[in-house]
Amino acid sequence: MNQATITNLLNKALKLHHQGQHDDADKIYKSILEIDRDNFDANHLHGCILSQKEKHKEALIYFFKALKKKQDNYEVNNNIGIAYKNLNNLERSEKFFLAAINIDDTNYKALFNCANVYIKTKDFNKSINFLVKSINCNNNFAESHQRLGETYQQKFKLDKNIKHLASSKLCFEKSLMIDPTYADSCISLAITMLWLGQIDEADEYFKRALKLNHSNDDYISSYFNSFQNDKTLLKTLVKHEFEQITFIDSDKDGIRNMKFSSDYYTKLKIAYSDLQDPEYNIDRLNLQDIKSISKILYNKPPIYSGNKLLGNNNFADLQSKYFSSNPEILVVDDLLTKEALEQLQRFCRSANIFKYPYHNGYVGAFLSKGLSNKFILHLTDQIRQSFGEIFNNLRLTQAWIFKYDSKSKGINIHADQAAVNVNFWITQSEANLNSQNGGLTVWNRVPPKDWSFEDYNYVDSSPKIEKILKDNDVPKVNIEYKENRAVIFNSKLFHATDNYEFKDNYADKRVNITFLYE
Repeated sequence: MNQATITNLLNKALKLHHQGQHDDADKIYKSILEIDRDNFDANHLHGCILSQKEKHKEALIYFFKALKKKQDNYEVNNNIGIAYKNLNNLERSEKFFLAAINIDDTNYKALFNCANVYIKTKDFNKSINFLVKSINCNNNFAESHQRLGETYQQKFKLDKNIKHLASSKLCFEKSLMIDPTYADSCISLAITMLWLGQIDEADEYFKRALKLNHSNDDYISSYFNSFQNDKTLLKTLVKHEFEQITFIDSDKDGIRNMKFSSDYYTKLKIAYSDLQDPEYNIDRLNLQDIKSISKILYNKPPIYSGNKLLGNNNFADLQSKYFSSNPEILVVDDLLTKEALEQLQRFCRSANIFKYPYHNGYVGAFLSKGLSNKFILHLTDQIRQSFGEIFNNLRLTQAWIFKYDSKSKGINIHADQAAVNVNFWITQSEANLNSQNGGLTVWNRVPPKDWSFEDYNYVDSSPKIEKILKDNDVPKVNIEYKENRAVIFNSKLFHATDNYEFKDNYADKRVNITFLYE
């Protein structure tokens, strides 16, 4: 195979590569390597294909073969850095990003990539320095502005200096000027607005992000791909959607909604029925027919009208109890006023926002995915201010509502990446068939310092957590379920949903609301 033939083959492969036909392109790269195993381009590009397939260790073999031929090649050094970063070898990753920068210090990509390494190592000053350099090289790369804004948010978490929020706001605004469809920047800007106390503006950006995501085909496809081959998850999602729409159609809350078409209802009913069959092959389900399940068809928020917390709670005494407890746990009964509680209950029954299913049979709604409204955001801030000594300068970082089936296991043992957790329940106590259970279990133990977020938060981590709790005979606290009861606790403590059994009907589903502050 002469050089002209190799060049023609490379050009053909590159064309296929750019068209997304990676397997066809890779066949050509490998055919070249069978003849010329040291070919720079074939080694480099075959490594790129392997990286795209997340085969990073294998990719490094070919990247280093390419590097041996051209040590001063910017792209190879940068791609080696990316592979090591994906393998979480941050020291090696930094080395090759810096090598790429030394070769070409005007290329924004390696500067941006190296900044991301420093973010992971929590060296935020270095990260800012490299992101600014990246922006100076290319001011129109929205992601650099987004990441710089995120870094300023991290600095705010550390020292609570308000100037970092002002800087982050400018970064996110610039990112959206470059790319108005950048949903992540909308979410990040919403968080900054929230931390600045601009609650109504924060809500608008959360809603803008939701609208952008729901009009994005890639986002919708990713949403379905996450569980469409998992019958358990799909069954949970379809079951809740069908039960909720059936409830809404009964008009018990006076919210009949014509957006719920008879065609959509019929398709859900068929899917719900089919999924009950243990022998049912999920491939028979036409997901295109029910793909609109991701859409929020009804989301009328509660009406915000002042303070929603029960005024006769002695907040000073409650806070004293929190600080004197070991572990840091405070149980607050009658958290919300009667009006606020009723509005929130109705919202959770009716709002068509519970689109995220879990294996233990519950569904979730999240801040940037339909949950955000002025009532919720003002409530999170009222709690923060009312318990000012506990929350000090902490700010809301996440909020969700989980709605559970009548009888299931709930959330496994985990810890959350936050300082304080507010966990409260709003389903009527009469729905709970066992008053001794159904609440929350908290262990007097935080994750070891060398554990990552995945080590203490992912579902698959539960056996590892259970072992450390058992081996160390860690004491636990069980908080019984009660309507309008809140549990405020150190969010890093291991905790889990207590076993529960509620009445088997839609209106009596166990509803758990969580606010995280950091």
